[in-house]
Amino acid sequence: MTDILRLPGWTPTSIDETDEGMTIHAMYTGKPEACQVCGVIGAALYKHGQRETTFLDTPIGKPTRILASVQRYRCRECGGLFPQPLEGMDAERRMTQRCVAWIGKQCLVDTFQRVSEHLGCDEKTVRNVAASYVDVRDDDYKPYLPEWIGLDETHLNKIMRAVITDVDARKPIDMLPDRDKPMLRKWFRQFKDRSHVKGLTIDMWPPYRDVAAELFENLPVVVDKFHVVKKANESVERTRIRLGKAQDKKVRRSWMRSKALIRMRYRDLTEKQRFNLDMWLANEPEMAVAYRLKERLFDIYDKSKSAAIKDYDSFADAVPPSLKADFLELTRCMKNWRKEILNFFDYPITNAYTEGMNGVAKVMNRMGRGYSFEVIRARLLFNDRKPSARQVRAGRVNAILYRCGCCHGLFKGREMAASAKVLTALRDFVDDVTDIEDAHCFCRQCEDRFNQAQLSHDLPFSTE
Repeated sequence: MTDILRLPGWTPTSIDETDEGMTIHAMYTGKPEACQVCGVIGAALYKHGQRETTFLDTPIGKPTRILASVQRYRCRECGGLFPQPLEGMDAERRMTQRCVAWIGKQCLVDTFQRVSEHLGCDEKTVRNVAASYVDVRDDDYKPYLPEWIGLDETHLNKIMRAVITDVDARKPIDMLPDRDKPMLRKWFRQFKDRSHVKGLTIDMWPPYRDVAAELFENLPVVVDKFHVVKKANESVERTRIRLGKAQDKKVRRSWMRSKALIRMRYRDLTEKQRFNLDMWLANEPEMAVAYRLKERLFDIYDKSKSAAIKDYDSFADAVPPSLKADFLELTRCMKNWRKEILNFFDYPITNAYTEGMNGVAKVMNRMGRGYSFEVIRARLLFNDRKPSARQVRAGRVNAILYRCGCCHGLFKGREMAASAKVLTALRDFVDDVTDIEDAHCFCRQCEDRFNQAQLSHDLPFSTE
């Protein structure tokens, strides 16, 4: 019969197939060269019965298992009894080595539950294999210290985790279990030479600045301008809420629906939006002052350094007494972080990429339940660098994952054996892919494993 296993030393004898799965009966033809108990090479061994053992294998259109007849041997030298060593099988688990590798690859791009459904096993099995795979990858991973460091945090599993990136190369470097000073010191001190670092961009979390001053000599620290203008928007929002409490319910709801207008730059508003905002501010002078203060702060980043410093230093005095409480947090941050905020004009770097990685980590965490910190970190670090929207539009990268019609794994376009025409059809959600000549969508591993002329199973096409 057709060698559907493609495992060295294995011979399939029969196949039992149902709607739920496939069982391949097979025998291993190899013989042990040494006793597995005493270790004597060329020891006198004799057969001592067989046992049937089930091994999990990568799916062949449906969950697949190998029912193996495992020969047992007894050693005449030591009397030890042992099963024959099985090539291609994992020594720690009852599954093939290629299945272990497949789970490790898929655990970074797919949910554990979906992987377990494709394999027909318990989700805990996938979780345990993934944990071992992540440990191996983590042991081999060597972070580096970039010239331009992005440092921020994201909230995962009720803890703030520090995220470190290379903002120039747009690449994640590491994710730490915490963001406190001891954790940051330990991470940065692993690099003996830190003299090549040119700058650090952060939010307004004091330990970041303190660690930078302690471990780096005269390192420019830049506060990301997003966090500064965010404080300005929050100040205007506090003014809206305070003034709205004095209005009736209908007016408060109208203000709430229109709050997006006061968050936008005036220059970015449409003609209709400008008309509505002008009417609102004309009827509420205090709101108009708050909005103009917000616009003034935004304008600072559009000016030269000398003009920006002049406007920056006079900003707090421009806040009227009635708005002091609403703008207190902003003015206090501007005073405490003056040097770091104004460093932007000498080193115009932002933490936008790091903020994007924070969002990616949260999306990965929401893909399923119970993901450990180690798994989320591995998904962030060990996946290929995420392409920018500009790269995707330009067609310079393939950011789409395709699902193999055989093993159901997720793969990038370059890892698929399907033609570009088929991949384009699947990407564009064409209803009937089978109308395309040679319309198969298999990963390269499945394509290498099987000869299309020998397949007798109906393997579905899927992008789910």
